Amino acid sequence: MKKICFMHQASIGDTLLATPVYRALKECFPACRQVVVTSHVGYELLKGNPHIDMLLRYEKGDAFLAIIKNIWRADVSVIFDYHYRNALYSFLALIPIRMGYGKEFINVKLRDEPLEMFEPLKYLAAVKSLGIHTDDLSLTKLAATEQEKIRVTEILREIKSPAQKLILLVPFSMDRIKDWEPFKYREIISRVKNLGHVVAIMGGSSEYNRIAEEFPDVVNLAGKLNLREVAELISRADLQISGCTALLHICSTTDTPSIALYGPTLPEQWVPKKNCTVITHRLPCSPCYNIEGKPRCHDNICIKNISVDEVWSAAEKILEERDGN
Repeated sequence: MKKICFMHQASIGDTLLATPVYRALKECFPACRQVVVTSHVGYELLKGNPHIDMLLRYEKGDAFLAIIKNIWRADVSVIFDYHYRNALYSFLALIPIRMGYGKEFINVKLRDEPLEMFEPLKYLAAVKSLGIHTDDLSLTKLAATEQEKIRVTEILREIKSPAQKLILLVPFSMDRIKDWEPFKYREIISRVKNLGHVVAIMGGSSEYNRIAEEFPDVVNLAGKLNLREVAELISRADLQISGCTALLHICSTTDTPSIALYGPTLPEQWVPKKNCTVITHRLPCSPCYNIEGKPRCHDNICIKNISVDEVWSAAEKILEERDGN
């Protein structure tokens, strides 16, 4: 292959979980030119990725002629998240092999993998027939600029002393059914402060007010950093605690340990394989989140059953290990 196009306009987590494919392509075919078409958010995540030769951002309503021009006559188009327009543009660009999960303009149908398969393995399975393979499932770290690193340094100077540890909490996800109860996070915050350390809450700009109401006495960084700055801040923290969120996957691109609280989602599919302690209570009805044909729970007892002491015990162990190092 001389040129391959990937189309992946997905969420933050899914965008990062596909990065092992981009690295594997360069390892297996160093001379192959790699073009990735992604969303505006994906563009911010993948900007500076050393394995991608050309990064294009596109969402519905944007001008598309430049997309067709830049993927023109590629050898293969891999459409990870099927949208009719992506398949159409691959067809109009005269790409002979168009791989995807949809129907229209696809001539190589990708196979659905088992639900419990780790998500990066699913992406790699999709391109295995092209000769792209790797045993390295690590996600590629976001590439912060020097200016972004300086800004993170300034924020850290404002919120903590060099002797203090920084613990990051991500209490809210895109769906409340996945969230641990705020009063339990408040107890974790109290215990961290009793040790003399600093807690900061992370999240999107839409969550700022809710975080301010639920956690008025901690550093609220929701919406104050771009995604590369978020990754840089996480890389300098001592621990992150979260549910099944995008920032959990960003954390897994760094060396910072995380504690992941899982309830209605499937840990085997989503939990990072690096520096992550997962706490979950598997019930007969779980997982139920976004599983076809399975009724969705409205009382997320699976994650409510996780106790503060369980989480704190895991956190203490990680912080003691960091003291030892």
